[in-house]
Amino acid sequence: MKNIAILRPVEYLKKTEELFSSAGFNVISVPFLKIEEEKLITSNDLQFDYVIVTSQSAARIILKSPNLLDKLRKAEIISIGSSTARILEEANLKTVTPSKYDSSTLYNEFKEKLRGKKVAIFRSDKGDPLLLELSKVAEVREYILYRIRFEHGEMQIDFLKKLMEGEIDYVVFSSRMMVQSLFELAKKLKEVERVKEALKRLRVIAIGPPTKQELEKFGIAAMVPEKYTFNGILDLINRLEYSLNE
Repeated sequence: MKNIAILRPVEYLKKTEELFSSAGFNVISVPFLKIEEEKLITSNDLQFDYVIVTSQSAARIILKSPNLLDKLRKAEIISIGSSTARILEEANLKTVTPSKYDSSTLYNEFKEKLRGKKVAIFRSDKGDPLLLELSKVAEVREYILYRIRFEHGEMQIDFLKKLMEGEIDYVVFSSRMMVQSLFELAKKLKEVERVKEALKRLRVIAIGPPTKQELEKFGIAAMVPEKYTFNGILDLINRLEYSLNE
């Protein structure tokens, strides 16, 4: 049985664990990040034509605000990711998604549609700055719904030890911030080079291009699935396992 490490915030690990466990993998879940919600303040005169929701966390926080929820029902909603869209749709909010679940694709596919419109972006404090470039064609306002912090404790230190000792077959990075957090801890432990060498010996998977690019900064080559989802990652791994067993 192959060991696969999933680096993702704790709020979303359970479903991911179930997905990979049911596929026959031994899952090692490590939350290298934690989410801290911000108090959402919205004025009664808040108006927008389009809303961009960049993550599941942002969607869940939005649903806690009845005032904001009512305003979203009058706007066009663009979600990054099928899981984000599903959360909103369960609240009877109609939403569309870009063909690839990243900020770059959203920007390129919706830029002209948003021209001259009032656009609200709901996301974390670590959002891709590219979306703010929409202000060149639209009236854009960014709302920070939560902040992302590094999570460094015994669990994360133990994982790095397992990684360096060669006990992991696959590592899945769910965001560029997850990459940054792992290497920040490696730096604290003065083990950056050993961690790099360990990652180079196994299969590293990034959920999308920004995460892949972040890994490349540390000299790590990563694979990216065709669909930037965990189901897409599982499909990629299954293909790799099949080719190994032929």
